[in-house]
Amino acid sequence: LLFTFGIFYVKGFIDTKLQSRKDLESFVTVPILGDIPISTSDKTIVVKDGERSSVAEAFRLLRTNLDFMLTETDKNSKTIFVTSTTSGEGKSFVASNLACTLSLSGKKVALLGMDLRKPKITDYLDVPNQRGVSNFIIDKEMQFQDLGFPMPGYKGMDVFISGVIPPNPAELLLHPKVDVLFTQLQANYDYVVVDTAPV
Repeated sequence: LLFTFGIFYVKGFIDTKLQSRKDLESFVTVPILGDIPISTSDKTIVVKDGERSSVAEAFRLLRTNLDFMLTETDKNSKTIFVTSTTSGEGKSFVASNLACTLSLSGKKVALLGMDLRKPKITDYLDVPNQRGVSNFIIDKEMQFQDLGFPMPGYKGMDVFISGVIPPNPAELLLHPKVDVLFTQLQANYDYVVVDTAPV
């Protein structure tokens, strides 16, 4: 018995991972807006009108908390960047489902794929990665109106995919046309949800 308890004690002592929300709250002082459970569904978009799964409800709670936190902004449009530490942590899943949740509340929402290295939005929405953000930045003739397309089943939501994968994504994001893109998005949408590259 002592040996078994010893193994569990040592295992818990050397464990450096965050196992619960309480672990995280002991390290950070910023407010935690919500926690999304791991989805057991094969579907990548889990938030639909009338959907009552625990994951869909978690996204609705996140939307409510975001509305509460972002009321202090003086701009009409709110921009939300979604990132993670490494690839595969659910960043694109959260960004796309959060955008869908916001649009179901009657808001005009733009989902912007800015992960130019490994775009995942196209996989999540099952659309081809064709003309997108990188094309808009490179092509002098391309206009903002040529970019987005409506998300089927979500009124008021448009998707802006990342486009062709460039050889220099970091340098591309420093281009002046990125400012033009965000100015146009903020002028036309209540929320801009940005799926960024991992930090």
